[in-house]
Amino acid sequence: MKYKLIITLCLFAFASKANDTLTFTLTSAIDYALENNLEYKSSTLDVTKANYRIKEITATGLPQISGSIDFRDQVKLPVFVFPDPITGEQTPIQVGTRYQAVGALQLNQLIFDGSYFIGLRAAKEYRELASKVHQKNEQDLKVNVAKTYFLALVSQENLKLLENNIETLSETLRETEGLYKAGFVELLDVDRLKLSLSNLQVQKVKIINNVEITQMLLKAYLGVEITQPLVLTENLEVIYEKYAKENLPTNGNEKNRLELKIMERQMELNRLDMDRYKVQRYPTIRGFANYQQQFFGDQLTLNPWYNTALWGVSVNVPIFSSGVNKNQIRQARVSLQQSEYSYMYASNMMKLERMKSEKEFQISLSMLAIQKENFELAQRIVETTKKKYQAGVGSNLEVINANQELKVAQTNYLESIYEMLVNRLNLQIANGEQLTF
Repeated sequence: MKYKLIITLCLFAFASKANDTLTFTLTSAIDYALENNLEYKSSTLDVTKANYRIKEITATGLPQISGSIDFRDQVKLPVFVFPDPITGEQTPIQVGTRYQAVGALQLNQLIFDGSYFIGLRAAKEYRELASKVHQKNEQDLKVNVAKTYFLALVSQENLKLLENNIETLSETLRETEGLYKAGFVELLDVDRLKLSLSNLQVQKVKIINNVEITQMLLKAYLGVEITQPLVLTENLEVIYEKYAKENLPTNGNEKNRLELKIMERQMELNRLDMDRYKVQRYPTIRGFANYQQQFFGDQLTLNPWYNTALWGVSVNVPIFSSGVNKNQIRQARVSLQQSEYSYMYASNMMKLERMKSEKEFQISLSMLAIQKENFELAQRIVETTKKKYQAGVGSNLEVINANQELKVAQTNYLESIYEMLVNRLNLQIANGEQLTF
């Protein structure tokens, strides 16, 4: 009974913890994603692996010591036939001892190998490449979290405004039903309002679904359970006012983009690959030393032991490879040239992208100002038509049309906010800026 109680309490505590609501500002959401997103954490391990690779290659140029022990029990000794010195007859003779043991230590030291030094440089370049790729993954994760966060705020704000529209139209419907019962309006007026209200309810269901889907996508980027409740604490108006008024640097340069820096590292790796084939023409020099102790006997006394030792230098000089090395160098040179062409093309395209992003951001700022005015105007029209209807000098058709125009205006306004925020992020990336939130 005691154990059952403990298990029940533990399960309750776990369930309570799992249902805790997580609250995020934009900055805290990005920080949380950088700590918990599994794909991003995997890219961090690529940098760690590259560091180990450098240590591995460095170790190949350091002294290498190996040891060996060899024991043999020669049950049947080999037989050799020798001519008798007196009679000249072939006489079989067993040669050797039954037991043999050899213990050896071998020391090898690389003295000169061009491939070793090229490999060490390549490993360091690979670490730089892994670091740049990791930075690019970090940037992509920040952008994905920010865009999804913005979209979630826009969806929530759209839902809030739609609920206000529904509330306003519901109130108008109740008033119209009262007027209909009093005989002042027709049933057609009531039916029009009911239809308009029903359409808003359908749109509300769709928006609620969009809110849930957007939050699930955000949870995936954050690295939390899909069922984990989330609350976004940022205010959409505050965010867009901040980013709309904040001046962007005018000295942006696409050369600072991480994509180009990654390509630069790849070009350097291709250059080192070509150098690797070139140095294969050079001699390779290695030093070695060997120490052995050997035992021979017909009894397992392990005595006496005979010692031997030697050291030396091995020089390997390539002389003729039938054109293999030459064509390897040619292939590596072609790969390097291809990477240089790709870099120049990407650089030109990113310059175009930067100019395009600047125009799109400026246009989105202008469109946002217009859509904001339209939204405020639509709100005033709704208030005016409602007052006219209540005063008996307007029709409910005007109220319905005004509400429909308000719905379109608020949708356009919220979409323009999202486009401005996204275009600003895109411009920062195109300018090669460090993203800050």
